[in-house]
Amino acid sequence: MRVKKMSALAVVVAAAGLSLTACNSSDGSSASANTSASASASSSTTAGASTGGQGSASGSSSGSSGSTGSNKGSGSTAQAQSSASGSRCKADHLALSATASGTKDEIVVNMKNTGSSKCSMHGFPGVQLVGPDGLGDNGPDAARADATASPVTVGPGEETRFLLHYSPDTSGSGKTYTRLLVTPPNEKVGEIVNLKGVTITVAAASGTVPDVIVDPVGYHVGSGK
Repeated sequence: MRVKKMSALAVVVAAAGLSLTACNSSDGSSASANTSASASASSSTTAGASTGGQGSASGSSSGSSGSTGSNKGSGSTAQAQSSASGSRCKADHLALSATASGTKDEIVVNMKNTGSSKCSMHGFPGVQLVGPDGLGDNGPDAARADATASPVTVGPGEETRFLLHYSPDTSGSGKTYTRLLVTPPNEKVGEIVNLKGVTITVAAASGTVPDVIVDPVGYHVGSGK
């Protein structure tokens, strides 16, 4: 009888132990599964937020880069155009000289760029006849020829030219001029040019036909021409 009771008690204890082990195993697996699921969800959320942020930053950066590229392109174009034409030619950076052109009653005026950078001109120069007696001994202003002006760019050391035509006095009562006051196109400051032995004798203006006519700049462009 004692043996049977001990066996029955052992069976009850063993059964209780198995039940407790099974409960602990189940709880542990659930907790582990829940922990893994939570960690996985948190990781996915963080990764998604991070990826989205990078995408936005990348998009903004690309937009800024494109805008900057556009601005640089405009600036480069403007700079290239400015560099190609140069600043406007002024009397301070031009060496002027005049000689007979080889054609009767015509003078060629040379305009040499003495500056360190290219400059540009477009149009007609101002030309006034000046006598040998200096200031106050001025003659008529040259009228513009019926010609189309073209832009002219002159590099350092290069020249451009224009022609001056005049109708000589035949009455014997005209006045003689030995110099010119030349003003570059679109400028207000001119320079006196000595004709060096060449003289211009013209009659008083008749009011209908000008005695002196000037062509636009650009008769020749380039050093040595």
